[in-house]
Amino acid sequence: SNALCSADWMALTADFAEVANAGAGIQQNCHFRNRWFNFTGNVPGWQAFVIAGSPPTGQAVDKIKHIREARRNRNFDISQCVFDATNAASFVVRSILQLRSAARACTDPRNCAIDIMDVISSFGWISRFLSMAASDCVKRGNQKALCSADISNLVAALSNGPASGMATISDCGSPLLPLNEIMHEPTA
Repeated sequence: SNALCSADWMALTADFAEVANAGAGIQQNCHFRNRWFNFTGNVPGWQAFVIAGSPPTGQAVDKIKHIREARRNRNFDISQCVFDATNAASFVVRSILQLRSAARACTDPRNCAIDIMDVISSFGWISRFLSMAASDCVKRGNQKALCSADISNLVAALSNGPASGMATISDCGSPLLPLNEIMHEPTA
């Protein structure tokens, strides 16, 4: 159907974007020679910077702004931690469904290849979300976990891209072959 064909092309486009995103992330997060800073750690309350009874100075105001920003960033990290864990769990379910679909589809080599690449990409995204959680759920972040997340994202996108491209053959062709779609769609 046109919807399946559009979904395949959107997935393929998204995979190219994920490859670009992962490449930029690897460039930024996988250099361990440089010192890595994260300003979302433990920050004392604003009272530590202001002498009792004195008006706030420009420097004290800047420190207070920094503390508020650090707290807001930490709250954002906690939210990301929850989303990372939720996404990892959803991709575990997705990979189970894809494994079931792959077991049925391996009578046809093309559908089998699509399913195998989809399973590999799902495990890559599970790794990515768990790595992101390892960075987002701690107070000071974790550069090695961010690097791992970027590499996992690259592996997932590079395995999902060819699967999406191969799926366009059956989903965008004429006449449509519903059996092919059933064989490489995990929810069918």
